Amino acid sequence: MRFFLIPILLMFVSPIFADVMRVTILGSGTPRPDINRFSQSILVEAGDEKLLFDAGRGATIRLSQAGINIKDINKIFLTHLHSDHTLGLPDLIMTGWIYQRSQELQIFGPAGTKDFVKNIKSAFFEDIKIRTVAPENHTLAGLSTSTTEIQEGLVYKKNGVEVIAFRVDHGGGVEHAFGYKIIYNKKVVVISGDTNYSDNLIKYAKNCDLLIHEIADAPLKVINNNAKVQGLMNYHTTPSEMAKVINAVNPKFTILTHILALGGISISEIHNKVLSSVNKDYRIEMAYDLMAIDIKENIQTYSIDYSNEK
Repeated sequence: MRFFLIPILLMFVSPIFADVMRVTILGSGTPRPDINRFSQSILVEAGDEKLLFDAGRGATIRLSQAGINIKDINKIFLTHLHSDHTLGLPDLIMTGWIYQRSQELQIFGPAGTKDFVKNIKSAFFEDIKIRTVAPENHTLAGLSTSTTEIQEGLVYKKNGVEVIAFRVDHGGGVEHAFGYKIIYNKKVVVISGDTNYSDNLIKYAKNCDLLIHEIADAPLKVINNNAKVQGLMNYHTTPSEMAKVINAVNPKFTILTHILALGGISISEIHNKVLSSVNKDYRIEMAYDLMAIDIKENIQTYSIDYSNEK
């Protein structure tokens, strides 16, 4: 009789050691739907903590592809309330039932977050009502949330992990936009959120191990002849501004995400503009979905492989 070994492992994710901080880019895109670049979401794993920063479109899908059980996500930090950073939040809240989330989902965000979360639950009232009766008989525990509206400063501290919020300037009438600084085992990750050039970000990010920063660009002719594109450049960080940020911060590694490439400019062109403008040989890469970064003495990057096959 012959025996055949059938491969059933659909995903490879290396184990995390206690002294390692792992960052996974779940979404590196913009508000535009893109199967390869979902909207903004970043997972930070540090010791026993799994911290989600923003929850853009498709966050639960990318978490699943990264081998993360949704019930293990119980802390979300929102940079601001734009849709490309929050469309995945209703999914994360409601999917807690399916995965039997037992811990309260803690949501941290700017002013307006409490009403935002309350309105999500109101929008799903009919679904909630049906699922709490026979035959499903779910309890409300899986939907339990708490919301904290943050100010600049320390917003979370547990199990050796600190999360510090700092204000950034997203322009365009956005009054409350934040970046985050995460500290664990003497390693520092800084997430910009959406911002234009920010001296405050530079202050908080100085000499960090990993800087994850947004970027936007378009051909000069397009910028000069299109008022809408001009406005978008004012709300975001251009390659020349990004180079100034990197020169001032001096990060060990920079990842550029939320890649807003307009008017036909390519992602590689944006990358090269930044590389050619910094004042030394900094390590700078463009983010992609399911890019993982392990931060220890040396910073290593790799792609999370997954398969849709059953």
